[in-house]
This record gives sequence, C-alpha cells and structure tokens, in this order.
Amino acid sequence: MVIALCGFMGCGKTTFGKLLADKMALEFCDTDEFIEKKQNKSIPYIFENFGESFFRELEYNALKELAQKDNLILSLGGGAIISDRNKKVLKRYCVVYINCPFEVCYQRIKNSDRPIVTQKSKEQLNKLYSSRLAHYEKVANITICDGDLDKMAEQVIAKAKELL
Repeated sequence: MVIALCGFMGCGKTTFGKLLADKMALEFCDTDEFIEKKQNKSIPYIFENFGESFFRELEYNALKELAQKDNLILSLGGGAIISDRNKKVLKRYCVVYINCPFEVCYQRIKNSDRPIVTQKSKEQLNKLYSSRLAHYEKVANITICDGDLDKMAEQVIAKAKELL
C-alpha cells in the first residue's frame, strides 16, 4: 500500500505523513528530500541553477521510482499534481488531499527558502494556491481538513482500508 499526501506548501504533508507512517508502521518518504538525496543538491539550488522544468522532470522520475515500492507514506511536493503524467503515476496510489486554508499555509511558509515562495508575493502565492485546488481535488481518493493530527490519521486509516 502506498498512500500519497498532496496539498499546498505548508499544509502539513510532512508532519502528518511522519505521524501516519508511525501509526501504520509504514516507511515515510518526502519526494523533495528523495530528490535532494538522489541529486546531492538542495531544491533551491536545483531551481536556481537548472530551472523549474528540470525539477519537475526529477519529480516525475522520483514518483515513477517510488511507485515500485510498497508500504509507504509519500509526501508529494505542492506542485506534483499539476502534471498529467504525474497524475497517471498517482493513480497507482491512494492519494490523500490535506485541505488547509491559504492563510494557514502562508503563515507556515512565508519565511522559508522554498524557491516558489521566495519568488512570489503573497497575492501571487494565493493565486497559485487557488489554481491548484481543482488538481488536488481531482487526484485525491480521500480529502481531509487540516486539524488534529490524530483524528486526521484515524480518518485516513479508516478510509484507506475501505479503498484498498
């Protein structure tokens, strides 16, 4: 079983993913960290020196490789769901969308070194957030709202068992 977590930057995918992995006794993997380890370069470095399209190619390759695994909780990058070919790979997973209000996400990411955050204003990030909502909803098998992590985990475990 692979459960992939999607949602906007700062929605809590990594924090929630680690908790969910512990509760389900599964391995946890963050796609951004996976890419950084494989490339031996940070995401900001990759964006700055090779561009976003190169990063998206690395992201696609990571998703294909990780799709071969089993018993995994996978935290996706916020933009991973935009690409149609990524969506095809994600059909192999149980995808959970963490629905979190923009203002909450923004407070969590505003001081980060994420390339997209450093290059865009709050208004531009809000537009990006809005443009991604339909993608998250379309690809997700399960939608949960940001809140109490233990309750969120209980919801995902119950719904994932129904689906798998």
